[in-house]
Amino acid sequence: MTSDGCTGFQWAEWFFDIRHCCVVHDAGGSDGTLLDCLRVVVPLWAYALAAFGVAIMTLFRPIYHRLKKP
Repeated sequence: MTSDGCTGFQWAEWFFDIRHCCVVHDAGGSDGTLLDCLRVVVPLWAYALAAFGVAIMTLFRPIYHRLKKP
């Protein structure tokens, strides 16, 4: 499986070193693993935004999967 990084959040890769967190998540890591990794690499003030982004991602995941089907 290849990873496209932080789908929908590529802009955040310009500000923070989060790509490896997204690659691990895309390879089968849980949302909790993603949050743990983000907690380490982003400043505290940005972590609330990151957690909100993960919550939105989790909420809309069924729609994302439906759109990605061939």
